[in-house]
Amino acid sequence: MEVIRDFILVTVPGLMLGLVVFYLLRQYLIREDAQAAHELKLERMRLANPLRFQAYERMILLLERITPSQLIMRNILGGDNARQVQQKMVENIRQEFDHNLSQQLYISSNAWELIKNARESIISLVNSSTDELTPEASATDLAQLILHKEMEGEVSTVYKAMEFLKIEVREIF
Repeated sequence: MEVIRDFILVTVPGLMLGLVVFYLLRQYLIREDAQAAHELKLERMRLANPLRFQAYERMILLLERITPSQLIMRNILGGDNARQVQQKMVENIRQEFDHNLSQQLYISSNAWELIKNARESIISLVNSSTDELTPEASATDLAQLILHKEMEGEVSTVYKAMEFLKIEVREIF
C-alpha cells in the first residue's frame, strides 16, 4: 500500500508539472508564430507599399496624359488633318495605357475599372468628334471641337477616376 501511495505522491505532481510546462511552452510557441507572421506581414508591407504608391502615381500621370487638352498639345502639328490627328491621339492613348498595364496589380479593381472607362470615354470623344467633321477638316478644327465637347460635358470620367485614386491613396497611406 505504501508503494502505491509513494507512486501517487511522485507521479501526480510530476504529471501536473509536465502539464503546466506543456501549456506554457505551447502558449509561447503560439505567440512566437503569431509574432513571426506579424513581422513577415510588416516586411511585405514595407516592400509593397512603395510599389503601390508608385502605381497610384503612375495611374494619375496616365490619366493626366490622356486628358483631351494634353493630347491636343502633344499631337497637333502644323499641316495635319483631323483624321491624322485622330489616329495619333488614339494611338497615343493606347500606348500610354499599354505602358501602364502592369500597375493594375497594385491598385484596386474599382480604380482599374474607372481608368479603363476613362480611356474608353476619351477614345470615344476623339472618334465622335472626328466623325462630326468633314474629311477636309484641319487638326485645329478637331482640337476646338474636342475642347468644346469636353467643356460642355459633365465632369469627365478622367477627373472622376483621378479623384477616386486620390481618395483611395489617402485611405491606404
